[in-house]
Amino acid sequence: MRRFVPGILFVMLAAFGASLYFRYDGDAAIAAKPATPAEKAEVAAAKDKAKPAAPVPPPALRRTLRTVALGWEFLTPGVIANGGSTPGAVSSYKMAGVDASFLNAPSMEDVESALAKGGAVSGGADIAIMPLSSYIASYEKLRALAPEVIFVVGWSRGREALYGTDARTLTKLSANGTVKLAGAAGQPETFLALFVLDLAGVPASRVELAPKGAKVPLAATFRTTKEKPPGKLLVTSADLPHLMPIVAVAPHGFIKAHATELETWGRIWLTGVTRLQSDVPDGGRQVASIAGAPPVLTIIEALGQIEFASLRENAAAAGLSGRGALRLDEIFRITWRLWRDTGVITTPAPEIVPLHTGLIASLVRTEPNAGAADAPRPRTPTTDAKRPEVLLVVKAPTGKLDAEAFVTRIGFLAGVFDRLGLRISVKDDPKTATLLMEMARDRFGLRPTQLSSAKRAPSGASAAIEVLSTN
Repeated sequence: MRRFVPGILFVMLAAFGASLYFRYDGDAAIAAKPATPAEKAEVAAAKDKAKPAAPVPPPALRRTLRTVALGWEFLTPGVIANGGSTPGAVSSYKMAGVDASFLNAPSMEDVESALAKGGAVSGGADIAIMPLSSYIASYEKLRALAPEVIFVVGWSRGREALYGTDARTLTKLSANGTVKLAGAAGQPETFLALFVLDLAGVPASRVELAPKGAKVPLAATFRTTKEKPPGKLLVTSADLPHLMPIVAVAPHGFIKAHATELETWGRIWLTGVTRLQSDVPDGGRQVASIAGAPPVLTIIEALGQIEFASLRENAAAAGLSGRGALRLDEIFRITWRLWRDTGVITTPAPEIVPLHTGLIASLVRTEPNAGAADAPRPRTPTTDAKRPEVLLVVKAPTGKLDAEAFVTRIGFLAGVFDRLGLRISVKDDPKTATLLMEMARDRFGLRPTQLSSAKRAPSGASAAIEVLSTN
């Protein structure tokens, strides 16, 4: 039997090889058959159908891009870059392909109306510039438009102030009962007062608003040189330089449809900021020359109470760069909570903060110097009387100290009171105070000179952060 095995194996291998040959040779012959023109057309059509459809770009804005602002001074960079409220003889916007206009609104109701009309009609607007606190106070009325913050125009610098009957009022507030405050609901100066009182241990739910001029311990005031309220100055928005942003807002639908035009708007706006910084009087004169604008001295005074934001500051505020604890989304949540506690708004805050960072991110990508540090800004001098060394004491919650939460609190307050010093203390434990101070400094990249530690905590506090004046 063994003699036949090699032969049988040979025959089987030969048969297998032949089957393979005929199988693939036949396939090759079929594949080699040329296709007819009709068959080629059918194949090409099938491939075209299989390809995903290319997205259709949104149509270009073939009309004026209209901006409205709650204050003439807010419009200044845009007016400078545009050569006027409408395109002048030399308009940077026009040269960039955007027909832009800038309009002042006397009241927040006028801003709301302009946004509701939209920029397609005269008196309407595509973009609105206003304090963030005003935007949030009006959010419920504008909710259907889905308005979103797209840009930080700047920050208030001393426009709003809190006065008290005594220079040490904030350090002597009662732990219980109602605190009366003269101020109008929904106004930026009232938000400033509510925020500071909340830090001092008085929640907004305990604050009772009184009419302007009422004889009460505290008064929220919009500062001008023509009017100075009675009492002692406690704090101004210049002490909290990044708490009260002035923002540009646009409806979500417009943002989605016209991102290219908004990017051009922001880029040209920043050139107007640079030109304004080099010649503020000329900027004031240009705004004052617009029909209906106030005198140039009024514009100049108002410009002195604003810090216009750079692109780097926009990126930091939007959370796109830096390590700061004070960002737009956090300010939004705080403002919403304070307005809700005082009845200005009634609904819960949106689950997602209406902040569109696409414009800022796009500008950062196309601007090579976006990450460069800005030149240091001078601290605003005050003409008011000397203030006490300690403006405010922020105490840690009672009970065991939560080190992580306390460090985060230090970072937050350092961002709020960016130009003031903070003194950190822990009851009977100066070494822990120093350690927590250093942790906050490292985590949030704070200036070495902004933080200091104390050997003793203020009376009644297990740990505290004291906000110090510049005097």
